[in-house]
Amino acid sequence: MRPPRGFAKTALALICASLFTSTVQAKMVELADNELSEVTGQAFINLTTGSNAGINYTRVNFGLNVETQLNIKKLQLGQYNDSVTRPGEALGSSDILINNFALGTVNADDTINPFLELAYSGNRVVGMRIGFGEAKGVLSGDIQSLTGNLPIKIEGTARPIFDQASFFDRLLLGVAGVTRDTRLQADAALVQTNGTADPTRATSAGMVNGQVLGCVTGCNLGGLSNALLSLFASNGCQILSLTTCFPLGNFQSLPVGNMAVTDSASTAAIEGAAKGFFISMQTQAWPGVTWTAMP
Repeated sequence: MRPPRGFAKTALALICASLFTSTVQAKMVELADNELSEVTGQAFINLTTGSNAGINYTRVNFGLNVETQLNIKKLQLGQYNDSVTRPGEALGSSDILINNFALGTVNADDTINPFLELAYSGNRVVGMRIGFGEAKGVLSGDIQSLTGNLPIKIEGTARPIFDQASFFDRLLLGVAGVTRDTRLQADAALVQTNGTADPTRATSAGMVNGQVLGCVTGCNLGGLSNALLSLFASNGCQILSLTTCFPLGNFQSLPVGNMAVTDSASTAAIEGAAKGFFISMQTQAWPGVTWTAMP
């Protein structure tokens, strides 16, 4: 026999009442040291602070490992109007201008990776940067102008230098223990087309005036080879009529990684991650705002 509807409502009300009036007991329980040793974790957000030369810094680290493929048709930062253009810079130019910008496979393992950092003087924000604790991958694009630091290594055999050298210069190279197959290397920086260092709205990268090539392999006289190579310093973006500076537009793809770690020649993979990959915006030039290296 089906129970009356009123009886069903009464029974349901009694069940709900018993649930709400039941006593729930819970309390914090202390874990023993051996139990705590089995627990690990990482906060999603980690906050660090610091100061340098009167500027305070607050960094917000995000506990994430990120893999991304970022494409921007035109990346343009730091273009001022006519009344506040940078002194000595071309009107309408930008601190950073990269067409067809792409950033691929930026990642890291077991690190606090993406971060946002603010620099402030008193209660006023004077700088901000966004970056990665570690990064490896490829940055590509048609670089028109760049402000900051772009570490590049120039490396190759000494053959082009021999081809441009006079008989006397070849004799000096021979005395230095340098042959056509000797591998030479130098660190490149952002420069003007005359070889002067230029970290602001630069359009070229290469050897700074006075910089010399160093031996990597095939140096028959060891340290003496480097000493004698100092006679061949870059001047005006040339060493013995050999070009040592190049337009940034020539660097279509730049590997981002730790060059101290040997890459795999068979896979062309970037094995090591680079620290300190970031883009910053600030109202004070260096050394007013000095971004510290990643730990």
